[in-house]
Amino acid sequence: MSLKQIGPVYSGRASAVRAGEMVLSLVASGLVGMRGWAGVRQLQHPYDRSLQLGLDRLSALCVRAGRDGPVGVQDLVGVWCAELSVDSWPLAVDPDAQVSGERLLIGGEPSEFCLEWAVAARDVVSEVHESALVKHVKDTAALLGRPELYARWRLFVTEHAVLGPQEFVAAKNAVLDVPQWATWLEESYGPVTAETVVNGRVAVCSGCGQWIAPQADGRVRCRVWRCVYRHDLPEPVWAEARGARRLEPELVRFVALPGRPELDLARRLAARGARVVLYPKLDALDLVAVWPGGYSVGVDVKDWHSPYLLARRVKAFPNWGPGDPHAYRKGFLVIPQDRLRANRRYVKILVQRSEALKAQPRIGVVCDDDLVASCPDLGVMGEVVCGP
Repeated sequence: MSLKQIGPVYSGRASAVRAGEMVLSLVASGLVGMRGWAGVRQLQHPYDRSLQLGLDRLSALCVRAGRDGPVGVQDLVGVWCAELSVDSWPLAVDPDAQVSGERLLIGGEPSEFCLEWAVAARDVVSEVHESALVKHVKDTAALLGRPELYARWRLFVTEHAVLGPQEFVAAKNAVLDVPQWATWLEESYGPVTAETVVNGRVAVCSGCGQWIAPQADGRVRCRVWRCVYRHDLPEPVWAEARGARRLEPELVRFVALPGRPELDLARRLAARGARVVLYPKLDALDLVAVWPGGYSVGVDVKDWHSPYLLARRVKAFPNWGPGDPHAYRKGFLVIPQDRLRANRRYVKILVQRSEALKAQPRIGVVCDDDLVASCPDLGVMGEVVCGP
């Protein structure tokens, strides 16, 4: 009697790829989970357990491959993650993952590649977005029937990395009819810490708009991907550190930095006459834009280095009926142009790998420049709002 196979049959290659991706995700998560990047450089602080789990699995793969593996966590972090590219590790990786030349640590901090693999393992973005603070902002805005409060909070933290004492007081008092607003700001910003101060001041990058922690050698240079590769990056703006507050690091990483290309796209569309609503329905989409002629689009901006990992995180677009104030004619997943310029296979990998895009073929994948160009420019300024 033959037995019917239940479930998928995996090839050895598929199993090896899953094993390799698990190692990569565990190590990346462990690096991101370490508190304070002095801990990565000095290796004196407690490290995330994911590092040990990743080390154990990587060591086993090294034995199978007949090569020497890392000797403890210090060697894993200080040599394998900081000096060796991932394609030199004995990992079976899907070609679309595009790991060639990628390192997990650059200058003692997690690379963009590392951050995205950490997100893939632990869903860090969702953890941050569903943290007590963000959930409270969303829930309160919904309870009050004022969803624009959530959008307004996101807009504010995206645009303000460092606040002086008087600016902070003014920000907390900006929405007096909502007492919770002051609490949201208190929890979004913490005191400027000593390790970020240089001669009594804190640096704010002129490119990404976020505060910069000095490097181990004392240099003040932004390490955000776009800023690193800009040859024309202006000098940072310096703010007085005494009594100042800085945006909490997790909000910088997972709210403010992703918010920059979203806000940039919104303003470029408004410059051509569109009316743009930010984060409608408590972030169901990044924006809904209505062209001067009335045509409307729903947009999610995805600023990811890896299309392979992004494909796993694309979600279905909401389907709002004609009577809904945020109804749109066409949905677009928008990728910043510089991502596509750096990776010619980006869109192909994304579309082939995303189950959500396959299920919604009406959703287009375009670069930001093309979406802006498709908006008629009648020479009249539009607007960007946090409206209902």
